[in-house]
Amino acid sequence: MKTWMAMAAVLALGATTAWADWHVVADVTATEKSEAREIAVNRSIQKVRFECKSGSVIVMTMWVREGAAKTEYRVARQLAPGEKYDVELGQTRNATAFRISDKGPGRYKIGVR
Repeated sequence: MKTWMAMAAVLALGATTAWADWHVVADVTATEKSEAREIAVNRSIQKVRFECKSGSVIVMTMWVREGAAKTEYRVARQLAPGEKYDVELGQTRNATAFRISDKGPGRYKIGVR
């Protein structure tokens, strides 16, 4: 019994530390209708993580805004609950906001680092 509890504690700790070096910028609820949403970031980033929390979410595109400049990244991923997808930006970006096109129904979290 103690071995099982120790394994559960290690797994829970691993799940917690997986987001330890990430900054969560949004917890989004996507509807069945395709939508585009603006999310404030205001930090230097190199990578973006999408993690589906419930339902099924399709993330189609992400625009990284740096003031007036913007760069498009095609994500085109359907995520199931618990699934994560990382987008490498190729270089450090001084992101002011994201514009993300998504579709649900589902809930997902967006993290940056």
